[in-house]
Amino acid sequence: MKSIEKQLNLSLAASILLIFLIFWWLSVFTIHHLTEDYILTRLEHDTLSIEKHLNRSGQGNQMPAVDYDAINPIYAQPDSGHYFVIQLGDHLLKSLSLTDYPLYLKKSPYAISHYETKGPAESTLLVRRFVGDYQGQPMILYVAEDHSPIQRTLKVFDIMVGLFALITLALLYLSQRHLLRKGFKRLEPIQVALANLQKGEATQLDPADYPSEVSELINSLNQAILSASTQLQKSRQSNANLAHSLKTPLNLIYQLLEDPALTPHAELKATLKDQAQKIHARIESELQKARLASDTLSVQPFSLSEHLPDLMDSLQQLYPQTRFQLKGADTPDAHLPMEKEDGFELLGNLLDNAAKFGHGEVFIDIHSDMQPTVIIEDNGDGVPTEQLDAIQTRGHRLDESVDGHGIGLSIVKQIAEAYNITTQFDTSKHGGLKVTLTF
Repeated sequence: MKSIEKQLNLSLAASILLIFLIFWWLSVFTIHHLTEDYILTRLEHDTLSIEKHLNRSGQGNQMPAVDYDAINPIYAQPDSGHYFVIQLGDHLLKSLSLTDYPLYLKKSPYAISHYETKGPAESTLLVRRFVGDYQGQPMILYVAEDHSPIQRTLKVFDIMVGLFALITLALLYLSQRHLLRKGFKRLEPIQVALANLQKGEATQLDPADYPSEVSELINSLNQAILSASTQLQKSRQSNANLAHSLKTPLNLIYQLLEDPALTPHAELKATLKDQAQKIHARIESELQKARLASDTLSVQPFSLSEHLPDLMDSLQQLYPQTRFQLKGADTPDAHLPMEKEDGFELLGNLLDNAAKFGHGEVFIDIHSDMQPTVIIEDNGDGVPTEQLDAIQTRGHRLDESVDGHGIGLSIVKQIAEAYNITTQFDTSKHGGLKVTLTF
């Protein structure tokens, strides 16, 4: 699954980069264009000045004289960076500043145009071409200026703007990334709440503690938690009502079986009693399975430090001659990721079997780490290796002398499957059965 934060960071970086490129291009283009317009404006003024101060005393194709003092003395200084060329027919008049340098004279169909070309001393010239009139003859006036210093300045400016934009881009990206992570960090309690729900701790979330964009999600999650809790409570109440409603007629059947009138019919009495016991076992099994509600969220988890001692106290009263040895359940916050009542049923059946078939000792070892494990052992006669898989079958009883219907371990199997608990049956080092539950 793609990360929303990663997608937002990539989109943000791409957007900022695009804005940076547009900004950089606009700034560079604008500065360069303004600079060129400024130089061309100066060249236009020089063109007008040169044309105005031409000596028009010549006749025909005779080249005019130029008053450098009147125009600008800089045109008389060699390699000054300011040059002009007057083309009259086949004759050329170059400014003294050009010395012998052959300035490239570009032709153009337009009366006014400009272009760049190389100048003296590896300079770069911006040339303005102007078509005028001298004593009725067309005259082309080329006025040029060395703009290499300005170009170098503009290059420095371009680099500075680029560096500034890149630094700004990096700062914006980092700040937005920080804000995104800070915003997503506010959603972490939702993940914690969902993890608690998986453990069986139902909690309600306050929408005011989260961004408004996820308020609907918080409300829906709260509604789901409330609905699941209500559904589970209704399920348990319905099962309790069903158990009470079936208890009376089943007791009546057991009373009728004790009627002396059935004494001559021993075979019929045995058959009815056997069927009544099967009905009782079937009702108990189905009620236990329905009570799991494994597809709904639990309400309260089974606490190893609070609920397990209560369960062991109850069993101690049932089996006063049995000694229960508990190890590893002293951590205050340790609990099993399952609902409390299901925990009582799961561990109760296993401990009951261990006490029933053991020889006075039951060992419980708890490992409440990232993958909780419960190990229950007894010091009884154990189960033959070939019978280990069969003991989870409904109604399978290895010892007929002990009271029971043979459904205890089948209920354990149903609960384990409902909560995805791995169960393993082995022979204990104490001689009896060893059951390992891995959550």
